[in-house]
Amino acid sequence: MPQSILTIAVACEMDVIASRQRARQIAAECGFGSHDQARIATAVSELARNVFSYAGEGRVGFSLSGTTGRFRLVVEIEDEGPGIPDLAALLAQDERNQGASGSGLLAARRFMDECDIDTGKSGTRIVLSKALPPGARACSASDIALAVTGVSLPSNVALSEAHQQNRELTDALATLQERQDELVAVSQRLEQTNERVEQLNRLLNEKAASLMSADRQKNEFLSMLSHELRGPLSAAAMAAHLLKTNPAVTPQTVSLSDLINRQVSHMNRLVEDLLDVSRISRGLISIVKTEVDLRDVVNAAIEQIMPAADRKSQRVDVLLPLEPCTVEGDATRLIQIIGNLLGNATRYTPARGHITLTLEVRDGAAALCVTDDGQGIPAELLPHLFDLYVQAETSSERQHGGLGLGLALVKSLIELHGGTVRASSPGPGLGSSFEIRLPLGQACAAVPASGAIAVA
Repeated sequence: MPQSILTIAVACEMDVIASRQRARQIAAECGFGSHDQARIATAVSELARNVFSYAGEGRVGFSLSGTTGRFRLVVEIEDEGPGIPDLAALLAQDERNQGASGSGLLAARRFMDECDIDTGKSGTRIVLSKALPPGARACSASDIALAVTGVSLPSNVALSEAHQQNRELTDALATLQERQDELVAVSQRLEQTNERVEQLNRLLNEKAASLMSADRQKNEFLSMLSHELRGPLSAAAMAAHLLKTNPAVTPQTVSLSDLINRQVSHMNRLVEDLLDVSRISRGLISIVKTEVDLRDVVNAAIEQIMPAADRKSQRVDVLLPLEPCTVEGDATRLIQIIGNLLGNATRYTPARGHITLTLEVRDGAAALCVTDDGQGIPAELLPHLFDLYVQAETSSERQHGGLGLGLALVKSLIELHGGTVRASSPGPGLGSSFEIRLPLGQACAAVPASGAIAVA
């Protein structure tokens, strides 16, 4: 049940000013701060002025409602005027388009917690409420009424109110100045931060340009180094051939000549890989696509790796389809791709190990898979396996050599053919599997893989 504090009749401008001053006094007794006191007084005086302007007379009542610890200040403004026409439309307008009555309602709705409006031809009743601030001292409506009525309003109410509003305005301006000073400080900090960000961006751009220049110089160096190595390697290969064809050659010389040839061939492959890496990095590599039967490509790649497989007594099984499996591709590059996969399999599979190559048509594409029972691949290495210079062997005691270029070249060349490559492995010591998929050529019919050729 609301506890009445005070009721003020509104019939002239002085009553409007009196309602504002009493609202400020009551708000102060309820424990509201100066900021909320000014807000409550503004809402009450604006609505009281509407009563005087549009209805001629009315009343403003103040009361407390709720229970201890949960009290609310309630203000009721009533008149018996013609009501507020088009209330819903008035409340829907923005602040710039509202008239005097609308601005009073807007202030009430903004400054108070609740604003209930009941209007009709017999008058208007507006009920405002605002919860008392936490920590406000306990007091009753009668205590507040006694404190407020015990303070008489000054004889010159208008002048007193003007002085009070002037003080409130001065306080508001001081608060605004503090906020402006804070905004200036924040703006200065933002400018300093922006300057640091710009400096960092300039440094990053310089670093990026430096890295791009270093990468370009690296590629140019690799290209130049590869070309320079070709001459000595060709001379070494020619010398080994001449030693072997000498009529007075000894078995030891033949053996040394074969050793030199193998090493020269290995160096030639490394040089070619370096050249290809340089070309791919600079976007200079190109492929010449023709109709290619992948069975012929597989047979050519098998011929390349069989000597290495024979030296380790490895078994190589090849499963090919009986029908042609044609793709649009560069035969030389496709042989290089499959040769690299088979070369890795022989390199990382122990002696007397088993390697299987299968080729089949699956889901409208040519699927080629190379599987071995070799040393396998750690799970953490699989996402980076096709990056440059990455190898399955990460220890300092490397046994199999190589520069870590083969799989990176495989991925780049496969993508140039519109295909994909992926690797999988159950784990270290459990072997690995590499699968490449290439779009089928138009002339290739989808025929299931069948038949097998075993090469040991």
